[in-house]
Amino acid sequence: MDTNLNNNIEDDKNKSNHDKNHKEYEEQKQEGSTKRIKDQEIINKNEEVKENYNQEDEKEYIKENRNKEKIKKQQNKFMASAFVTILMILIFAVVSVGSYAPMRERIFNTEENVETYIQSNDFVYTLTSLTRHLKESKLEDTDWYNYRYEDLKSIKYYMHNKDQTIRISNLSDVTENALQEQIKNSQFYMHMIIDGKGNPKIESSLNDKFNKAAFIDGLNLRNEKKLEYANLDILYVVPKNLESYQDIFIYNMKNFHMLSYGIFILAIGAVSIIILSIMAFSIPYDLQRRISICRLFNKMFLELKGLIWIGLIGCVCMGGEYFFNNGIDGWSSFMDMIYYINRYFYMIGIPITFILYLLIYLSIVYIKNIYYTGFKKGFIENSIFGKICFYFLKKSKIFFQDIMKIDVKKDIHKKLLIVLGINLTALWIIALFGPFGLFLGIVYTVFLFQYLLKFILKIKALNDASSKLAQGDFDIIFNEDMGIFTSICENLNNIKDGFKVAIDKEIKSQQMKTELISNVSHDLKTPLTSIITYVDLLKNEKITDDKQKEYIGILDRKSKRLKVLIEDLFEASKASSGNIDLHLEKVDVIALFRQTLGELEEKINQSTLQMKMNLSENKVICELDGRRTYRVFENIMSNILKYALPYSRVYVDVLEAEKEVSFIFKNISAYEMNFDPTEITERFARGDKSRNTEGSGLGLAIAKSIMQLQNGELTIVIDGDLFKLTISFPKVKNK
Repeated sequence: MDTNLNNNIEDDKNKSNHDKNHKEYEEQKQEGSTKRIKDQEIINKNEEVKENYNQEDEKEYIKENRNKEKIKKQQNKFMASAFVTILMILIFAVVSVGSYAPMRERIFNTEENVETYIQSNDFVYTLTSLTRHLKESKLEDTDWYNYRYEDLKSIKYYMHNKDQTIRISNLSDVTENALQEQIKNSQFYMHMIIDGKGNPKIESSLNDKFNKAAFIDGLNLRNEKKLEYANLDILYVVPKNLESYQDIFIYNMKNFHMLSYGIFILAIGAVSIIILSIMAFSIPYDLQRRISICRLFNKMFLELKGLIWIGLIGCVCMGGEYFFNNGIDGWSSFMDMIYYINRYFYMIGIPITFILYLLIYLSIVYIKNIYYTGFKKGFIENSIFGKICFYFLKKSKIFFQDIMKIDVKKDIHKKLLIVLGINLTALWIIALFGPFGLFLGIVYTVFLFQYLLKFILKIKALNDASSKLAQGDFDIIFNEDMGIFTSICENLNNIKDGFKVAIDKEIKSQQMKTELISNVSHDLKTPLTSIITYVDLLKNEKITDDKQKEYIGILDRKSKRLKVLIEDLFEASKASSGNIDLHLEKVDVIALFRQTLGELEEKINQSTLQMKMNLSENKVICELDGRRTYRVFENIMSNILKYALPYSRVYVDVLEAEKEVSFIFKNISAYEMNFDPTEITERFARGDKSRNTEGSGLGLAIAKSIMQLQNGELTIVIDGDLFKLTISFPKVKNK
């Protein structure tokens, strides 16, 4: 029994220990699980923090990359803008240089260059020099200064005397048939025969277009030296095809046209620069200042900008010096470049033009930069020298402002004493560098005081005199011995004379207006009075039918007369004010004048005048308004038919010049012409002072105004009773 009890107690202890161990195990298991959970939570939390950190870092990285891309895009945009600007200026330079060739061909007609040169005095000088060369080097066997006449090919010459003992020529065949063939195929020939007394006789293919007198004078054939050329027969022939020649004739011909071509190139450049300047000023500055090349040029020091300009000018001058220093060959190469427009013209012209246009464009942008940023910041602070000067000026200004803060009375002498005291102090400081500086400083100060005092007194006197002048006192006399104010005194003294001239002009203008009103009133009142008179007569019921018809006819004529006067006055007013629409076209003025004569044929035949016409048979083309020009001819011829002396002759001559054609009308006046020629073209001015004729006095005034509107000219000359009127029209230029 005790054994069983002990066994039970033992079993209970074992069971209790087992339960205790199991409980401990469960507690440990639970603690381990909780710990693992906490560790996992810590791991998850760390991973979450790490993930959040990576996301923020990635966002910052993306943001940084976007900023870099944005900056890179802006840089590319600036570079693209700079590239576009340079490219546009380059294209503009290429167009500007390239336009020279087609525009020159269109304006100058280079195919006629040889013909133009042959008609010039320069070509006469070439022939003169060639003749002297042949005489002195071939006939007299003396040295000649110009060796270029030796191998002359572009001018064929043949010189011989009567007995053929002297024969000089660059032709292989000098037979008569060969010479005639040369003349036939020539562009120009000149044949001069000199008799035994040295008197020349010249025959030329150009006739009067070749300056024979200049050629004769060049050879001294008008004095005793003409015997040196006695009995000579000289023939010069210029062939048609000259492209293959390169001698003195071609050289002189290119040199002759070089001035015109050079001016034309400068004109193209000037127009291109104006267009470029307009473009540069029209583009908004806000866009230009963002372009990298403009920003770089704006920030560049002013002295460096000047060095760039000096460098460009220096390169151009060096290029010109290169051509000129190589003598004739260098100048000939330069002329070939301009005349023939070879590849060197473009190889040199385009880069120089591009750099010039680029600098002009950048300089204009810099001027706009000065305007927007201010003169101080844009100009002074942009210069090294300006910065230094501005610094010292600023310090000096502060110093003098501190000194001038002295409360003194407003008196000239006291102010001068203050300024001169400062000046004296400065001079004393300077005088310390020399033993006599102190004495010289006192002398200099006394002299400066007297000078400045006189200077201010002169200003005061000038101010007092000008005040009187402003109040209307023109009787004052200025002392012109006023130093630097002498020119001002002279101008003030001239004001009186100018005022009198202005008064005289105003008086004359008022007189002209008064005369105009008086003439208008007279010419309009005369037919109007007749109309009123005959209307009153028609009111009388006792007049016969025949009288009524007669009065109605008079009324018809007077009313038409009044209508013509009013229309002429209206047209004269429009013509003098330029308020006329011109329809310009190419017109043969000779044919137009003949048409006018045809329209006036009946009046001419009814007159007792004898017409002497000297009209050209050729067409003369001018750019005119045909209807208005017809009115000019009609007014002039009507004026002649009204005022010319009966049974006298009227002369009409046509003179044709290179650039204009002139019609000259001459007749004897039936009235005494005791007036100024310039007055007859004024409105309502009449050769008949009594104003008894049917003229309105507006015909010549209208004609003169129409001529001026068409770039023509109308002039009148009076010599006794001879009335001479000339009208000139500009001719159309031949292209």
